[in-house]
Amino acid sequence: MEIENLKKQWLRLQQQLPAYTVVKEDFFEVLLRHYSSPQRYYHTLRHIAFMLAQCQQFKYKVEDLGTLQWAIWYHDVIYNPLRSDNEEKSARLAEKHLVVLQADKMMIEKVSAYILATKKHQLIAPYQNFDAQLMLDCDLAVLGSTREDYLSYTQAIRKEYAMYPDFLYKKGRRKALQSFLQKERIFLTEEFYQAREEQARKNLAYELGTL
Repeated sequence: MEIENLKKQWLRLQQQLPAYTVVKEDFFEVLLRHYSSPQRYYHTLRHIAFMLAQCQQFKYKVEDLGTLQWAIWYHDVIYNPLRSDNEEKSARLAEKHLVVLQADKMMIEKVSAYILATKKHQLIAPYQNFDAQLMLDCDLAVLGSTREDYLSYTQAIRKEYAMYPDFLYKKGRRKALQSFLQKERIFLTEEFYQAREEQARKNLAYELGTL
């Protein structure tokens, strides 16, 4: 992952909005500072780059790619494992920056809704379209990755929750894994369901068996 390449993607996205030339604060640097904080091991710019690449594969079906990309960029910008309001704070920061850039009201509402949907990985009415489904599927795509990549992900998550002793971490992790396995579908789009659902369930069951 190259920071310069990500910044180019960011600038192309920002230039689509009316007030990009008058922004005094470098919003990319704000995101870079958050996503590069030392306590992060999974929720980094690598995760953002992965999601952006995933959604590009299905841009032919996406209604509003720009809005989806804004949501991806900001959805984990605020991340503190000790708090439960990360998504709300991330959405507020996205709203703040998009207002400065003079994005239209509907776009800001969608970006906020897509970000908030990642809190429980449930769609938020009235934004239950393919774009919103793809947002959630891209966020969870790692669950359906190869066993090697999945184990790398679990190790990174454990590091982010290093402040918790094993018995507490395992208790919370078991609850999270079981909630995913109890879902009728982990992935909402047909594309991700067909490509990753079976592997995701195998990975989740495997991890559950190790806790």
